[in-house]
Amino acid sequence: MASPTTTDMATLLMIDSASARDRDDAFAVTPLAGGRGWAVEVHIAGVADVVELGSVADEQAFLRAETRYLRDRTIPMLGDTAEQAATLTSEAARTSLRVTGTVTTDGRLIDTAVGRGQIPSGRCVAVDHAQVPGILTDPQHPLHAQLAAADAAAQALLGARRDGGALAFYDLTRGWATNEDGAIVAIAAELRTVAYVIVQELMIATNEAVALWCVEQGLPILFRNHRPNPVAGSTDELMTEIAAAAGDPDLFAKLRGRLLSTLRAATYDPTVHGHYGLRLSAYTHVTSPLRRVADLINQRIILAHLDHSPTPYTPDQLAALGADLNRRTHQAREAKKNHFKHADHRHVTQEAARDLTALDARTFHKVLKTAATAPLRDEIAAELARRADADLLTAPDIAVLIDAADPTWRPIQLRVLDTVADAHPEMGPSVVSVWRQAHPDQPPTGVETRQNGADHHPLFAARATHLDVRGPWTTAAAKKPAEQAALWAGLRAQLTGTDHPDTEPDWPITEPSPQPTTPTPAPEDSGPARSVEPHRKTMPAELNLDGAKKSKALSNPTAWLMSLAQNSNQAPPEWEIRTDGPAHALRFTATVHLAGRTGTADATAKTAAKTASAAALVEALFAR
Repeated sequence: MASPTTTDMATLLMIDSASARDRDDAFAVTPLAGGRGWAVEVHIAGVADVVELGSVADEQAFLRAETRYLRDRTIPMLGDTAEQAATLTSEAARTSLRVTGTVTTDGRLIDTAVGRGQIPSGRCVAVDHAQVPGILTDPQHPLHAQLAAADAAAQALLGARRDGGALAFYDLTRGWATNEDGAIVAIAAELRTVAYVIVQELMIATNEAVALWCVEQGLPILFRNHRPNPVAGSTDELMTEIAAAAGDPDLFAKLRGRLLSTLRAATYDPTVHGHYGLRLSAYTHVTSPLRRVADLINQRIILAHLDHSPTPYTPDQLAALGADLNRRTHQAREAKKNHFKHADHRHVTQEAARDLTALDARTFHKVLKTAATAPLRDEIAAELARRADADLLTAPDIAVLIDAADPTWRPIQLRVLDTVADAHPEMGPSVVSVWRQAHPDQPPTGVETRQNGADHHPLFAARATHLDVRGPWTTAAAKKPAEQAALWAGLRAQLTGTDHPDTEPDWPITEPSPQPTTPTPAPEDSGPARSVEPHRKTMPAELNLDGAKKSKALSNPTAWLMSLAQNSNQAPPEWEIRTDGPAHALRFTATVHLAGRTGTADATAKTAAKTASAAALVEALFAR
């Protein structure tokens, strides 16, 4: 076991913002001889020695539960007087909860010891986050060696956590990080330096070490448990998604929202159930007793155990305290969610009063969603028509549009459906899928198919039933186009209230179109692209570009290529995706193949690479 005096004489660093008045923790990190790792000494402010059980400050702490940091002021959990009496400072001696151990080069905190600490006046020194990068690059600075050791130890801890599958993401440039539950949270501008990572990693290691020590001692405290949600996906998959989406603001915003809705909140319990987000067998909160009441509760229990005094809480009281904190945390999360929902509604209302043509796709979608709950306004109808003609509407837009119930919407609903169905028949399944996700309680849109004709000249017929209204039969030379057209026709039939009779398809008398140069896939084959080699051997087939406009093609190149293939009796375009680079900076290369022609492009997101490759092929087609 590492000697407890290894770091006793080292300066204790208190890293926080320069204006901080509530300094909970201080630490010293010292390299061990022979490169065997680092000796670590962490002191947590001895708040329990200052704030007596049942005192006014104690009651205030339980009432507030945590310190609140507002834009214009801070509301301390303990109140100013008690907070200043307990906070760590370079100017006065303080008692503490002391945790020591060794961080190995492979990122494990071992040989931990937990005990009471005494910090003499002058041993602590305050360091602002903004100062740390400069100190790390200045070997002459008196704190350089200690901060360099702390940085190295923190990086070893972070590397071990990531190797273990933890949701551990830091983006100091853009100001994002994952919290302990795996949600992506903003880092305040003044904290966006390597100091943030150093403090986070050392405190996570300390919380884990104390939790494991309490388990060994058989000491019930409020453990911090985080249970997995099966629908959230594995932590490895989530980390890959986070890294890939970091450079795409729209994709990153959607991912943040998904993580908030799918990852469960951690809870306080007097029994251990592990922590999914951190991938730890035991975890707790002890490093912020000035700012969180759970940490103060745990410190009281631990110090009483070290002093051989009676426990301050009975088992029933401890369980009740945890349940109460969990309930209040849930209420606070719901209140925050509602606050942002109302703020977003106000923003959408303000945007709706502006020039609608200037709105980006996401904002217009929100405006449309709000407008669809009331009678149609002329400016909304005009903008919908403009965006439909300009090929700017998305499947979610149309799914919202067909939900508008007021009769004033009917003409623009049919106008948009006819325009988009004609330009992008392949969007039909996407519209129905998005609508279904918003209405899980409604019956799914059903599609019925028939086949007729000779094997070498088949014909397919399909019809869709949407909200119990049957659409007409639609026919095509392939199954997929027939189904796509049927879905659009079914949506239109439901909007007009026209339930078509249960008859057999009216098969066309004319001969079907000749077979395309490139054979179409078998009807049941809707899987991804096959190997590259067949594409390389296929001779370029004729593509019908009569009347095609490059500007329209580039506005939605992926959908345009699909439509071009169908109009030219060619197999649909197929994509191959190749991934390169490290997990934190993935790069995707997409190659699209259509009728013996290819287009290639790369990007930081798979969707962006696919779209860019389609645009490259469009450029090549119009350059011929």
